[in-house]
Amino acid sequence: MKKILIMAVAFIVMITMAIPALAATSSVGSQVTITSAGNAPIVKIKWEQEPLASMESGDPTHVMYKTGSPSNSQFNPPMVKGAKKAIDYYAVVTDLEEGGNVAQVFADVYHPLNSPPPYSTSTDPRGPFFKYEIPFTAQVQFIPGGIISDTDKGNEIAAVNAAYNAHLITFANGYTLTEVVTELSKGTAVLWKGTALIDYEQPAGEYTVNVFAIDHTNATSAALVNTFTYVAISGVEVDFSKIVYGSVGLDVEKMIAGDTVWDANPTPVVVGEGQPNQATVRNIGNTWAHVTINESDMGFGQDINGLWNVAFDARMGNSDTYRVYFNPGATVTLPNFLKLSTQDELDLSIKVHKSVPGQTLYSGTIVIGSTIEPFAQGQ
Repeated sequence: MKKILIMAVAFIVMITMAIPALAATSSVGSQVTITSAGNAPIVKIKWEQEPLASMESGDPTHVMYKTGSPSNSQFNPPMVKGAKKAIDYYAVVTDLEEGGNVAQVFADVYHPLNSPPPYSTSTDPRGPFFKYEIPFTAQVQFIPGGIISDTDKGNEIAAVNAAYNAHLITFANGYTLTEVVTELSKGTAVLWKGTALIDYEQPAGEYTVNVFAIDHTNATSAALVNTFTYVAISGVEVDFSKIVYGSVGLDVEKMIAGDTVWDANPTPVVVGEGQPNQATVRNIGNTWAHVTINESDMGFGQDINGLWNVAFDARMGNSDTYRVYFNPGATVTLPNFLKLSTQDELDLSIKVHKSVPGQTLYSGTIVIGSTIEPFAQGQ
């Protein structure tokens, strides 16, 4: 027992001798509160842009705001049948407990208020004009402990500055560019992004975008709301590059009837007398569209009184109610119209009053365009 006691005492002495001299210290208080529903996050800024160098195809030089238009994005439709274009949705989010590392950020997008069915008849609880919900992802890699790399911070700030300089950003009340950039540089706010496609046929107008953030206590931010403009552009295309009226007699009207079947042949197609395909026209814009037509005189000319030696008429569909008569060089608008993503037959007629003696073959050009027909509710 005596040996054991001596060894224990020796050990204690050795440990005591190993303790270094203590430095002077200060004692400060600390406090934390764990809550089941914390402070709601804040969406400080938001904007939309296309993945293009210009950021917005509808206003690539960013001058619309100078004419009194709001600071929002202007996007042109692709003007190609069946095409879709991507739109990127951005938001800077912060939260008192979590900084920018919240649980969810998303956008609810709504069709314009004058949209025709089916774009105004959604059964979603969010209302008849609801389009879709877009989930966002944080544009940073969160290092354990909530630290954000300087590279990510720099990329966030560059994106915000570019959008600000293009006049695309909507600010929540009380926030400025300087304040937002400061939070991003400190890592107490984060840039979030979502991407969704919009169809060529989606109705033109002002799309409302509501962005929300939800933190890990299920506290939800107030919505930050803005709009982007899907610029109204009417457009039609036809499935032919040339029409052959064939043989005609003087003062006898000859119609070349169209059809409703689109010829997908990628090479230029001839329609008319003796041809397997006939003329079809379809809407490729984001508005309802009237068809416009202008035909040259094909070389028939005028008499001394200025009367044309040839005349034309056209109609879309089968009803003569919509037939329009016109002279060469005059642009006429067909009275009926094409709704979004629809097509119809185009009937073209010619009536030759007088020809040039000895000349049997005549040729010219037809310009087919469109104008906008405003949307009407219920149609």
